[in-house]
Amino acid sequence: MKNLIKALFCVTFFSVATRALGFFLKIYLSRKMSTELLGSYQVAMSVFGVLMTLVSSGIPVVSSRNIAFYYGKKDKKAIGSTVSSGLIITGIICFIVSFAILLFPNLFNKLFTSKESSEMIMILLPALIFSAIYEVLRGALWGQKRFFAISFTEFIEQVLRIIILIILFETTLSSLSLTNKTALSLSLACIISSIIVIIIYIKCGGNISSPKLEFKSLLKDSSLVTTIKTISSAFSSIIAVIIPIKLMDYGYSSTEALSEYGIIMGMTFPLIMIPSTLIGSLAVTTIPSISEQSNNIDNGKLKNLDNLKSKINYIIKITILFSTILLPVFVSLGKPICQIIFKNEKAGIYLTTTALIMLPLGLSQITTSILNALGLELKSLKNYLISASILILSVVFLPKYIGTYSITIGYFLMSAMSSILNIIMLRKRKIVDYDFIKTIFIMLCVSIFCAILGFLIKNLISNIILSLLVSSSIIMISMFALVYVFNIANFKVLILNKSST
Repeated sequence: MKNLIKALFCVTFFSVATRALGFFLKIYLSRKMSTELLGSYQVAMSVFGVLMTLVSSGIPVVSSRNIAFYYGKKDKKAIGSTVSSGLIITGIICFIVSFAILLFPNLFNKLFTSKESSEMIMILLPALIFSAIYEVLRGALWGQKRFFAISFTEFIEQVLRIIILIILFETTLSSLSLTNKTALSLSLACIISSIIVIIIYIKCGGNISSPKLEFKSLLKDSSLVTTIKTISSAFSSIIAVIIPIKLMDYGYSSTEALSEYGIIMGMTFPLIMIPSTLIGSLAVTTIPSISEQSNNIDNGKLKNLDNLKSKINYIIKITILFSTILLPVFVSLGKPICQIIFKNEKAGIYLTTTALIMLPLGLSQITTSILNALGLELKSLKNYLISASILILSVVFLPKYIGTYSITIGYFLMSAMSSILNIIMLRKRKIVDYDFIKTIFIMLCVSIFCAILGFLIKNLISNIILSLLVSSSIIMISMFALVYVFNIANFKVLILNKSST
């Protein structure tokens, strides 16, 4: 427990710091760019996400799981073979993808509604190549539980990107457009951070051996995960392309459509995704230990069912806590938060009305990670395809009636369905209890009480900044007090274990 708590706090500290810097970057871009350019940026980054997923996503996930398994058996040869296989596979895919993009440069011009998005993809190619190397070595460090190393490198990458971006924006060193400068900053940051992670991997005693031992196995298993994640990213890109088009079909101009998309995805969603930082930290520190116990649960490779069940149930309850802890703040104070941060009231309206999405998003995130750690990637893919179809239907048919709210409604329904299907999968394998439903009910009741408290306090103070500070402070103090009183997710046990170690 002591090692787990130390790892969790280490990863969480750097994750929060990294996300805080990323949030600062979002604020900076929202102040420098128009909402239309911000929308073009979001569209381009969604497509880049698909390319990044296609190149490397399956490798770090599967390699970290396998390396965790081999690390428990102290099999250094298998670890080295896994890393070298990962580098070769991602290198080949990178070459194919980059060559295709350079061969058909006009493809993105037909896909996007703005030329800025197309230009960004070309400038992001170096980021694609070097990030592939970075992700393979990061997966290896993750599998060996080098939590400080992987968290530190992510933090450094974000720092580098912000520094480079500010230099490009605030000086005349480049005549590129703002969107292209943003893309260039990411490419340069990825190059430098990849070099840093190579050095760290070597310093941590990382080795590379003949890929023959693990190449076929890694290629087969990672192909499935890559397919899952590529489809997931592709859906996000489809949404990014469809939403502006559908809004234009129902009376929005091109500028208005991109602006609406830029507001909800560039301002509101970064706030909605804050809990994912904590949940990601939880996954990073616990998933390797799950993989150690079961490289593939359906093949009977299981060390201790009771221990695994206890660990997974605890993780799910903590995820519920993380997913709802900010809910009353966003519901009651969404408008003033976005007025102060982004100077955009509409982003605050979106935040207030859609904050509940954090709960199913968090559960979907952690249960998908658990399924992948247990070697159930194919089951996870089936669940995702079913859930994602709901999102597609929402953004195709609902914009006529609710505009850009179709995005948040779609994501809510998709993540809720994904969570339900994932939990059913885990329940069938007798490693999840339904006790977490009680935790959801209690946290929602606590959130409603604290949100009402926030509304009342906010209206008593006229100064917006003072009102926000006082209200949010009282809400969070009340939330933590009630979480402790109701002993949510064994919160008291966690504190006692920490103090006793």
